[in-house]
Amino acid sequence: MFDEYVRELRRVRTLTPGEERELWERYKGQEDRQARSRLIEAYQPLVFKVVMGMGLPEAHLMDMIQEGTVGLIDAVERFEPARGFRFSTYATYRIRGAVLNALRRERTRANSLEDPEAPSASLGRLEDAAAEEALDAVEDAVLAGQLAVGLQQLPPRERAAVEVFYFRPHSPATAARELGVSVSHLYRLHHRALESLRRWLAPTERLDREARGGGAGCAAARGTGTGIRGY
Repeated sequence: MFDEYVRELRRVRTLTPGEERELWERYKGQEDRQARSRLIEAYQPLVFKVVMGMGLPEAHLMDMIQEGTVGLIDAVERFEPARGFRFSTYATYRIRGAVLNALRRERTRANSLEDPEAPSASLGRLEDAAAEEALDAVEDAVLAGQLAVGLQQLPPRERAAVEVFYFRPHSPATAARELGVSVSHLYRLHHRALESLRRWLAPTERLDREARGGGAGCAAARGTGTGIRGY
């Protein structure tokens, strides 16, 4: 099965930037299911790359590729192109999260068995520290990118207030003078900016909770199989 999967994977044609933009517009703007399927197909090599990079034993590869595909499907369905973030980074985060969640479930199931031959030790090695660190690094990149984009969406004075508090070594009084506002108004600008950023980051924080705990979207997408076409 693995060899057949790899052969089919080699036939996947990479999208040009223009083709990908058009597919996202058709799927997100018109709910075009064919566009959705083509995006999933085009990014299936990313699933393979992520799973193979996690150093899993061969016996578990196809199961974890299927779990990674569930993560990819979830990423395609939840991605918001208008936010200006790279889909490949976002999808990598979702794929890794889906695989790690599957490993945790298998480990829990194996540990609950009374059979002394249960493969809990093998599954324990799969969910290693390196994989967790890799997921954390991707998560940090996602959050940093989202925050950078969110800052650019703020009104100029609110953005300046954030920069004053976190990126410049000025006292609030000095910063207020620079902006031509009172200190109390500077704090109000800062508060409004933080509220706006929290709303901006809320979808990412929700996705993080779901990835760590196994979101309903993954469960709904499960059962699609490991074939590249026909999503």
